[in-house]
Amino acid sequence: MPKAAPTTSRTDETAMNGASPIRPVGRDEVMAAVLEAATELFADRGPDAVTVREVADRAGVNHALIHRHYGTKDELLRIVLAQAIDRMSAVSQGVTNTHDDAIPLVAELRAIEPAVRLMAWAILSGYAIEELWPENPAIAKLQSVLADEQAAAGPADQGREDAGVAIVTSAALVLGWMVFRPLLERAGQVDKIAGFEETTMLNDAVQQLLGRAR
Repeated sequence: MPKAAPTTSRTDETAMNGASPIRPVGRDEVMAAVLEAATELFADRGPDAVTVREVADRAGVNHALIHRHYGTKDELLRIVLAQAIDRMSAVSQGVTNTHDDAIPLVAELRAIEPAVRLMAWAILSGYAIEELWPENPAIAKLQSVLADEQAAAGPADQGREDAGVAIVTSAALVLGWMVFRPLLERAGQVDKIAGFEETTMLNDAVQQLLGRAR
């Protein structure tokens, strides 16, 4: 999987500014820093290539604290994956339509890119999707909203896309771009395309896909 640009944590930002890294204090702050660091590292390099000590260094904590609060690396990974799923599920909860709400939805999804890449790593590493994500409330919510819009629009025109297909295809477009962006940018030489802007491209493409279903 292509490695995306590394995410900069609070500890990294402090170090780059020439100050001493800010070390988290207190149980809640330590656990939050560890989860953030683990998500970033696991997403960038894959869980198998990351050690507990590396997570501790990124988080600015003693590696013994990770064992104290989380036990093994496998348990830390389980918690990080659960958090990633929660983040991905939460982005759709405020959606009431597929017109105005689609643009901020794409932005919110892209804001949790490490969680998306981590899910991709987990699936490619052989984790059963039924165990990772036993339910799919995000997709189901979007399908329901689009289905309601179809019903309000009246009888289906011939060729109208199924709501489920339209949502899944739109999700595949955005998630695929997030995971494979370095490859797609290089292969498509998008830096040479006049006026190309990836946010506009994603929003326009999603609206075109959803428009086929409305």
